[in-house]
Amino acid sequence: MKKYILQIKDLCKSFNTKKVLDNLSLKVQEGQLYGFLGVNGAGKSTTLNILLGLLSKDSGHIEIDGEVIDASNDFESIKQKIGVVFQDSILDDNLSVYQNLLLRASLYHKKFKDVKPKELLNDVVEKFRLNDLLKNKYKSLSGGQKRRVDIARALLHRPKILFLDEPTTGLDPQSRKLVWDTLLELKNRFELSIILTTHYMEEANNCDYAIIIDKGVKLAQGTPSELKRFSHTKIYEYTQKSVLLEKICTEENIEFVYENNCYTLIFKTYIDAKNFIIKHPDALVNFELKKGTMDDVFLNLTKGKENINV
Repeated sequence: MKKYILQIKDLCKSFNTKKVLDNLSLKVQEGQLYGFLGVNGAGKSTTLNILLGLLSKDSGHIEIDGEVIDASNDFESIKQKIGVVFQDSILDDNLSVYQNLLLRASLYHKKFKDVKPKELLNDVVEKFRLNDLLKNKYKSLSGGQKRRVDIARALLHRPKILFLDEPTTGLDPQSRKLVWDTLLELKNRFELSIILTTHYMEEANNCDYAIIIDKGVKLAQGTPSELKRFSHTKIYEYTQKSVLLEKICTEENIEFVYENNCYTLIFKTYIDAKNFIIKHPDALVNFELKKGTMDDVFLNLTKGKENINV
């Protein structure tokens, strides 16, 4: 079994009287692509800033690669193990990609005394296939290309974990795809542990595991398929008016709509819909079962403020 690269238990943080994180707990396995989902203000960036040593916690236990994070320990050793891509790039617009990466690579001479900066640069250039971009100024790149270079910069010192804060915010669909292609390649080819925050719920589909938080509280966590059990699932029955189907729905208090020769039956969970199909095979002849989206999952959870471990 793979070890946990990150462990958080009962993490709390308040600003004045406002509680931003409320006993947050999670575990991330080594080599996992882990999604941290929630709307703006949910507590995602606060958690990330605490993990990066940019913000102190009020209480709770944190371990990164087996090292406990608290005010007394030396965070320098932790920094060597993590790479970070912030929402706003820290690269220089007026320098070329080559100049930007070489400048950052030269900062790691303490960790790599026997490795020259150009070797570190060539490593990420090859890994990210950046040769065609090296001479271009950073400001001339597309949104997706910039993010690809940002990720390369974060991996110059060969960290074990890559943290990304809202890496696809403000990008067009093509650029978002480029970013996700890059992240999935890093996970699959190099077994890098990746932890990212996002308010795009559908991006959880690309993750191995995800947690959804709202107002600093964990609502649910699990694989994408597990999380979708908590979304509204619909059965579409394509037929003429059915007295039998309407009678069953009325008796069992199941919400339904009939439009354009199609019944739409709405269930709170996938399991409920599946059980209905098994229980009433004669009422469904030409049907289609559709799970809800990750947006549906979030909306469903925030209505009841459930806290679910799957």
